Amino acid sequence: MYRETTVYGLIFRVLCASALVVLVNGILLVVLLRAIIGERETAQLARHSQEVLTSASRLESLLVDAETGVRGFLLTGEESFLEPWDAARAAIPAESANLQQLTVVPEQATKSRQIAQAIDSYLHEYAEPVVDAGRRNDASARSTATTEDGKRRVDTIRAEFERLKTTERGLAVVRDEQAEATAGQAVVVVVVGVTGSLLLILLFVGYLTRTVIRPVRRAAAMADRLAGGELDTRIPETGAAEIRTLERSFNRMGRSLEQNRDELTRLAGEQAALRRVATLVAHAEPPPVVFTAVAEEAGGVLGADGTLLLRYEADGTATVAASWGAASPETAGGARVTPDPDGVAAQVLRSGEPARIEGGVAALGEGIRSAVGVPILVEGTLWGVMKALSTRDEPLPADAEDRFANFTDLVATAIANAQARTDLAASRARVVAAADETRRRIERDLHDGIQQRLVSLALDLRAAEAGVPAELPGLLAELSGVISGLAAAVDELREISRGIHPAILSEGGLGPALRALARRSAVPVAIDVRVEGRLPRPVEVAAYYTVAEALANATKHARASEVRVEAAVRGDRLHVSVRDDGIGGADPARGSGLIGLTDRIEALEGRITVASPPGLGTSIEVELPVGVDE
Repeated sequence: MYRETTVYGLIFRVLCASALVVLVNGILLVVLLRAIIGERETAQLARHSQEVLTSASRLESLLVDAETGVRGFLLTGEESFLEPWDAARAAIPAESANLQQLTVVPEQATKSRQIAQAIDSYLHEYAEPVVDAGRRNDASARSTATTEDGKRRVDTIRAEFERLKTTERGLAVVRDEQAEATAGQAVVVVVVGVTGSLLLILLFVGYLTRTVIRPVRRAAAMADRLAGGELDTRIPETGAAEIRTLERSFNRMGRSLEQNRDELTRLAGEQAALRRVATLVAHAEPPPVVFTAVAEEAGGVLGADGTLLLRYEADGTATVAASWGAASPETAGGARVTPDPDGVAAQVLRSGEPARIEGGVAALGEGIRSAVGVPILVEGTLWGVMKALSTRDEPLPADAEDRFANFTDLVATAIANAQARTDLAASRARVVAAADETRRRIERDLHDGIQQRLVSLALDLRAAEAGVPAELPGLLAELSGVISGLAAAVDELREISRGIHPAILSEGGLGPALRALARRSAVPVAIDVRVEGRLPRPVEVAAYYTVAEALANATKHARASEVRVEAAVRGDRLHVSVRDDGIGGADPARGSGLIGLTDRIEALEGRITVASPPGLGTSIEVELPVGVDE
């Protein structure tokens, strides 16, 4: 019933108002039609009265003509005076019948019949006998008495004519008065009807303005404000019927838009937070940095009062990886905690599924009213849990677990990436260390084995050369040639072993080894080494081969006139720089030496930068951590 009223109420009111206006206008039209019809009837009656009067006048005129002709004939005896009499007598019956037909009012009809009878009596009972007597020259026909009798008859009939005319004129006057009264009433009714119609129309317009136009304008203004972003705009639901439905719909639309905006804002904030964390993961930031960012971003997105990232340990305890907000001081990063058996961390550890606790139970801790825990799975293995804590009476959102899962996935990715990078770096470091150890063993084997044997052979040949008799100059020359060949072979072997692994690096450290490289370089080298004591062997080897490769490239390709080498320890990192003034244009991607250096340095978690703009020389910058394990 309410819906019917709502849907059809305004239409019903408009139809009622329209029907009322139509009714008033209909009444007005009826009155006008009646007035018009009355006027037409009055005009017709007026014409009829005029016809009656005209017919009576003609009939009276014919009677007078007949009476005048009879009187003239009686006085003169001439037949010519009877012409009007004959004409009148011939026309009187038709005119008399016409008059009786025209007189429809009973009183007038009676009078017209009486007049017709009187005229007929006058003609047949007086005029015709008198004319016949006059034609017979009867003296009595021309007597005064006869003449007076005829005049008296005619006067009587004419008196009847006068009464008929007077009565007809009176009827015409009455009809005119009635017509005027009807017209006056019609005017009054029309004026009242028009005034009433105008008043009804004004009232209807006012009603429509109040119930339709103003609410529609308010709705339009609301729509403009909504379009302008003021989504909290509302209008009072005071309209009637459909207008109230429209207002309610606009308010519902405003609430829906506001909810959608809030939801989009929430989603945008959540996506922005996820992007920030994903950026840290993509940039390979250390896990602690990612953990801290996740704790803060996830807590802010969820509207929690605090968040905790816990890593499960084998003994049933957990290590705090990161905390934010309402976490207690003892849950700072790195702290060991024992999960409450009834808490969400323990529930997640047991089930491997998300868990939720609400209502401020003891397992939540003091002041905490609700908590949500989501597992962190790294390559299918339960690594830890991410907890959200709330101190408010209302519980955490129903979709908190799903929204937290987006962050735990990033945490798992960061852990997996960090582990992969660690494993890769360790593997590369082991490969480089194994290669260096192999090179050093080869260098040692060459130095302690073949090189020593060659030196011993050279000494034995020197002794044999000294014992050769002078008379055998040919043998002496041959022995000298062999001794020189052995000396050259020893020098070449020494150079090869130095290329495999410089002995001076193992014996004297980085400073002497770099200075030895500078002395042997074909290009002048300005060297500045500020390294005190020994550095880890992998760091010294990486720095040595960096300088060696740079000097070799400067000699072979750069056309350099000078090279500057600098090495210094700053903080916990060794900085090595090699710059030349050559032609530049070196491309690290095309040189196997630089690629090998890059692999070696990155295996030690170091960094190498090559800058070689054409015409401006080449610069190689290397940073190596000095805390690398040997």
